[in-house]
Amino acid sequence: MLDRIAEFFIFGLVPLVVGVLAVPEVTKAGERAIAGELTYRERIALPPDAVLMVELADVSLADAPATVIAKRRIAPAGQVPIKFEIGFDPKAIRKGRTYALQARITVGERLMFITDTSHQLDPLAGGRQGIVLKRAG
Repeated sequence: MLDRIAEFFIFGLVPLVVGVLAVPEVTKAGERAIAGELTYRERIALPPDAVLMVELADVSLADAPATVIAKRRIAPAGQVPIKFEIGFDPKAIRKGRTYALQARITVGERLMFITDTSHQLDPLAGGRQGIVLKRAG
C-alpha cells in the first residue's frame, strides 16, 4: 500500500506540480491599451516623489461608484506632460456602457492634482487621449 502511495507522489503529483510551475505567466496577447498624455495648467514642478495614477472606469451608473476596469501607477511621475499607457482586457468592455479616464497625482498621502471633468471615451476605438488635471485644494 505504501508503495502505491509513493508511486502516486513520484509519478502523479510531482510531475503535475512541476508542470504547473513551469508554465509561463498568462500572456497579454489579447490585451488592448489606451495611450495619451497628462498635463496641468499651473507652472510648477512636481516633487521627485510624485506618483501618477490613471484609471479606466465604467461610469455608467450615476448613483453608484465607478467600477475600475484597469489602472496604471507611474512612480515617480516626472514632469508634465506625462505620457501614460494603460492596458486593459477588451472582454471587460460591454456595449452600451460609458467609460472614462480618471487621473490624480499624489505626493505621499497629499493629493496635488486630479481630474475634475469627465474624460469619456470608447476604450476600443484607440487614439491618443489628452487629460488636463486641476490643482487640488
